[in-house]
Amino acid sequence: MKILANYLRKQTIRTSLVVLSLLFLLMIGTLFTSTLRAIARGILPPELLFIELSLRSVDVLTILIPLSFYLGVLVSLSQLYRNQEAVMMHAVGWSSKDLFRALQPLMWLVFGLMLVVSLVIAPEAARLSKELTTQANEKISLMGLTEGKFQKFFSDEGVIFVEKVDVEQQRVENVFANIHHPDRIDTLTAEYGYQFEENDQKYVALFNGYRNEGVPGTNAYQMMQFERNDIKLPDLDQQIAALDEKSKPTVELLQSDAVTDQAQLHWRLSPAFSLLALFVLAVGLSKTSHREAKFINLVVGILAYAFMVNLLTIGHSLLEQGELPMSLGLWWVYGILGGYGLWRLLKNDGPKLSLKTVGSKA
Repeated sequence: MKILANYLRKQTIRTSLVVLSLLFLLMIGTLFTSTLRAIARGILPPELLFIELSLRSVDVLTILIPLSFYLGVLVSLSQLYRNQEAVMMHAVGWSSKDLFRALQPLMWLVFGLMLVVSLVIAPEAARLSKELTTQANEKISLMGLTEGKFQKFFSDEGVIFVEKVDVEQQRVENVFANIHHPDRIDTLTAEYGYQFEENDQKYVALFNGYRNEGVPGTNAYQMMQFERNDIKLPDLDQQIAALDEKSKPTVELLQSDAVTDQAQLHWRLSPAFSLLALFVLAVGLSKTSHREAKFINLVVGILAYAFMVNLLTIGHSLLEQGELPMSLGLWWVYGILGGYGLWRLLKNDGPKLSLKTVGSKA
């Protein structure tokens, strides 16, 4: 029996690692693109690219590890049924409950790993990311720009072009900028510009240029010539504020009575406890037969995971707004998914258990 249990664990580990590797590569590509976009807009200096990417990938792991383990268990056990290996296991007395028990040590190992990552490592990574972002905000300059290239700047739709960048003097030459405001669009050209700071806010002062402002689709345009025109540089205050809850130590959240802090604590616990619910669900959904569509259980499993993520997101939002009691937290989500998985698990073993009971009574 120990040989079968080890075989199941090896199969699950192998499948989970393959799924995790593929998903991680996809997510890293997305993070890499967004980080490059921030650097192109001058929000982050180029030297923070890989540091910021590494720190942000920690938060991604809190999502990918439970999902990969869930799919690893579901796919590996489903493959056993497809290859008739599970049938042979049932023939020698193994039930779905025995499969569940065989994978339990692995499940508890991943559960402990997720507690460490989500409660300790991820908040520390968020704190370090916040510090680096704050430092970048203090030191941010026009050096995030590339000579001779149009780049997004000032806003998602704003662009800037500089012909030359002088790193030592913090000076840019031959500047073109197109800035989108809620009520108008400004187009500026300038001979050169410098960066300066005022009231803890950074600006770039443009000299000897023209400014054309107006509303697209109308004739309400006006052009003016200026000797100096100051433009506000991108501000990271909103991004830093968004990291505040994530960067707080878990001990501080435990001691806090604030609704947002308590909601954040429930959110940090969600990767580990959702893994428990998903594990029960994966074992319950894994039993298949040749009469069923080949990937029907995988499709149902993915839909169930998407349903759980939506419930967790809605529940977290309701907790932050104070519309759900903290005592209820997100436990109801795990109860729904775990309860359904347990029902499927008991249903799989129902007929066999009743036959054994009848045989023992006889």
